[in-house]
Amino acid sequence: MTVRVLVVRIPDWPVVAAGVAPTEPAAVVWANRLQAVSLAARARGVQPGQRRPEAQGRCPDLEVLAPDPARDARAFDA
Repeated sequence: MTVRVLVVRIPDWPVVAAGVAPTEPAAVVWANRLQAVSLAARARGVQPGQRRPEAQGRCPDLEVLAPDPARDARAFDA
């Protein structure tokens, strides 16, 4: 019997699942650290793992989103 496993990696899925447009700078923040960021935020020097104040210093118009694993799962299931 052969078992096959498929892994799908979607960088920054929580931001995508929240419905943020790719052109909008946004980040999912938990415990004052960025967990996921949009492409527009990355272009402005924002990276996952940064502290929230540092990220907002680099990108003052950064939209801060709360983590929501249920939302992420619902969006992925669709």
